[in-house]
Amino acid sequence: MRKGKAKSFYVKVIDSNGTALLEKKVVHLPLKEEVIIEQSIYYFDDPEPCMIHRSAVMKKIFAEFIDYFEGLFSQGDHDQIEVELPDSLKQKLDVEGEIKSVIVKVK
Repeated sequence: MRKGKAKSFYVKVIDSNGTALLEKKVVHLPLKEEVIIEQSIYYFDDPEPCMIHRSAVMKKIFAEFIDYFEGLFSQGDHDQIEVELPDSLKQKLDVEGEIKSVIVKVK
């Protein structure tokens, strides 16, 4: 991974047939509404999150993805990697179809 530059992760979600289900910047990944509400209740005791709570929860979730990807890229000098997401992250994505892996690019 390039050193000294801000990292932007782009994620391509792949199904078991090798088909791309979506490709987005990590902070634009679709998140399940029930996960947002669950975490809003956990952090703010708010079952109907306002935009401030919703935004804070989404930032926390995106930070989990970013931390995971940074850990992967810190193990070598590559600009792209394909991995199977841990279930703890996979279950937070609102994607139609079964997620087999993700291809993550850093720019």
